[in-house]
Amino acid sequence: SFIIFFRLCSLFLSLICLKMYQPINSLDIPENKMQELKSTGYYHCKDVDTDNPLWDVLTRTPETKTALDLYHEEQKMGSIRTFIDHFDDALGGGIPIGKITEFCGESGTGKTQLCFQLCVTVQLPSWCGGLDGAAVFLSTNQSFATHRIRQIALGVVNHYEFIKTKHLVHRKRKVEELCVDKIMGNISHIYITDHIELMAVLIKLKQFINDHPMVRLVVIDSISAPLKTLNGQERTTVVFNFFREVQRLSQEFCFAIVITNDLTTRIGSGSAAYQTPSLGGSYYHRINLRVELEKKSSPVFKAIITKNALKPEREIEFTLLA
Repeated sequence: SFIIFFRLCSLFLSLICLKMYQPINSLDIPENKMQELKSTGYYHCKDVDTDNPLWDVLTRTPETKTALDLYHEEQKMGSIRTFIDHFDDALGGGIPIGKITEFCGESGTGKTQLCFQLCVTVQLPSWCGGLDGAAVFLSTNQSFATHRIRQIALGVVNHYEFIKTKHLVHRKRKVEELCVDKIMGNISHIYITDHIELMAVLIKLKQFINDHPMVRLVVIDSISAPLKTLNGQERTTVVFNFFREVQRLSQEFCFAIVITNDLTTRIGSGSAAYQTPSLGGSYYHRINLRVELEKKSSPVFKAIITKNALKPEREIEFTLLA
């Protein structure tokens, strides 16, 4: 009887194993679904294991939040002020945390300089509208100019001293001191040469922010430079994957993403040439806010805010703090 029981158990286990290792090719499912399963790593019935301890997590319904919940979360995260008042007002308060903001324009229109200024102003104390933060600058075109950052930092320090005098002259409260060297020490730089390094930096970025939780700004200057060697489909795939992951990180660790983008010439109807931001329409849907920059007479720039969920399209003129 023991032998019979053993043989029955063996037969049962064999049937289970056969079922587990049954190729999905043998199942009666449409070919397109078959290819989808294979493309995501499912080749045998055992691969779709509902007894997996993570199955409940994988199949859990996404959490529902009300519009009010999301509004309070966004207000809590805050934004990075440029400290150019009419510019901040046009943006809806500044550069939003957890979102992707693009500065686009021709060379010399102030894209990189505006990024430098944000790397500095993000460090201002919270009492005067700053975030007490730090910045990471990803440079793809060797645009990281330390002497210019130092000039802007000096201008911001002078502006900060003016704010202190104006708002705290009758108070005895001690406030934080700012100095140029401290500001520059809170701006980390990574140089990227191609799209492979652009994707690889995501891993390094997550590790870095884990070690430096006060990072509130990540700049990519410029996004188009490392993608120029890719064809259309490859470029679309890299852009989608990169921004999907970097935006997920920005929401998890509460930092803003600011990118610069170049203009490219396209041919419209009637063979008329026109200039438009690089990378096309699919990329446009990945960004949350677009600011087109133009150069007026030195040192004046013009900003045209063409995509913003918080404010209507608007044009302003501005100068930097230094």
